[in-house]
Amino acid sequence: MLRYIVFGIIALAVVAILNISTYSSTLPDIDQNAPTFTLKRTALDSSKVPFTNHSLDKPFGSYLQQTLDYAPFNDLFHFINATTGTLQTRGEAHVTVVTPPEFDRVLKPAGVTIEEINAIAQQKNIQQSRLTPVCIGRFKGSLPNPKTDADKGTFLLYSLVVADEFGELLAIRKRVFELYRQRGGEGALFQPESFWPHVTLGFDRRDLFVEDGVYKGTNFCYAHIHLVD
Repeated sequence: MLRYIVFGIIALAVVAILNISTYSSTLPDIDQNAPTFTLKRTALDSSKVPFTNHSLDKPFGSYLQQTLDYAPFNDLFHFINATTGTLQTRGEAHVTVVTPPEFDRVLKPAGVTIEEINAIAQQKNIQQSRLTPVCIGRFKGSLPNPKTDADKGTFLLYSLVVADEFGELLAIRKRVFELYRQRGGEGALFQPESFWPHVTLGFDRRDLFVEDGVYKGTNFCYAHIHLVD
């Protein structure tokens, strides 16, 4: 019996390792001319970083994020910007979990408050959520449906694509969805799984979002990211 238990534990460990390595083996074609980018191994550990409350009473002022230490991402930004010289940065790093448009246009009208969303996130220990780096993503091109003259022309944007490997951030979104439905919200308007976690690194004109037609999943991959001590 003990032998079977040991075999079972080993099998589970192997599956976990294979799952973590799946991203590197199933990525779309990486640009073979892309530089080699590196990031400190501890950069995605936010367990000692304080939770950040974003609850401003203005359009797009309320949202939920997992806050990261910016220092290692600042190093990565400067490495990337050395290849372009045109990028700007917000000077902070985070993974958006509930976006400003999701809150303003869907959750808030149904009676879900940002305070309730923050409470769910803290109950589920958002800052302890585990992230796995996937690749450096890049968008270099024009928007598919520019709405104004300011949206015309080309844009350049870099992000670190990450995986919510253990589903901890998705669990927060699912709990928010449950609350939203309890308040009578229309289910078709909020999809918890419509979630592409990433850390925005730099952009030339402005950041770009799903609302612009830009999706930041593995489809966005441009270069490999290597972890270093």
